[in-house]
Amino acid sequence: MKCEQAEELISALIDDELSDPERSSIEGHLKDCPKCQRAYEWGRVLNREMRTVSASVVAPVDLRQKILSDQRGTTKEAESSKGRSKLIFRLQPFLRPTFASALLVILVISIFFLMQSPSQPISLAALQIRAKIDKGEISLHQATNTDELHDWLGRAVGGKFGPLGYDFSPLGVKPIGGTVREVDGRQILVAVFRGNGLSITCFTFLGTEEDAPKNATVFFDPETRISFYSFSRNGIQAVLHREGNVVCLLTSNMSPEELLSLVRSSSPHKHRHNPTA
Repeated sequence: MKCEQAEELISALIDDELSDPERSSIEGHLKDCPKCQRAYEWGRVLNREMRTVSASVVAPVDLRQKILSDQRGTTKEAESSKGRSKLIFRLQPFLRPTFASALLVILVISIFFLMQSPSQPISLAALQIRAKIDKGEISLHQATNTDELHDWLGRAVGGKFGPLGYDFSPLGVKPIGGTVREVDGRQILVAVFRGNGLSITCFTFLGTEEDAPKNATVFFDPETRISFYSFSRNGIQAVLHREGNVVCLLTSNMSPEELLSLVRSSSPHKHRHNPTA
């Protein structure tokens, strides 16, 4: 057996994946080849250290599920073994137990960050909050009128900001309740209104237009000089706009045209020029 052939079998030998004839052949070669014997010993050290370190590393549940469901991890085992054997040969001078441990920790951390989904805009996270509210998965602080609800929400964030003064009474909807949620360290005020078959949820947070989805349709109101960002997800319509440093996102089961018209006509700054918008 030549060293090139042995190189392809060393990892499989360490993992006890060889047939009896293959095992006898590679073991005979290792007795006569110091270079391959060293590679085999270092491979065993690396394998042992990886098992030790991995036993103390607890991956998040979401990460474990992604790894287990990733079909790319089921590629040919023979090719995987070949690649690992070649890596062992190349890293022989560096494979000390402490180095192996550090290498594995770096590998686990790298996989974790690479497998994280890009963070979504806070506006899309708000739609997920709305879906949970609709399913009854999030409890609300009850309120009997809009002023009471807005006052409670403002106090919940220490008065740093508060809901915009929308008036939905002409539609026959009434305040049901509210809650304060946190997404990526940012607080969101949530006010829920229902009635006459309509459901309106108003999200308020500090931010900019960058919090709207990239594919949102933009409508510019020349009267108020405010841009309105319209989009939808899973049958829920949404319109986002900014007034000063406060962003308001209204979601509803209305049609996109109806919701946009409602937001533009009900905006507290409808009749006030806002040069900073």
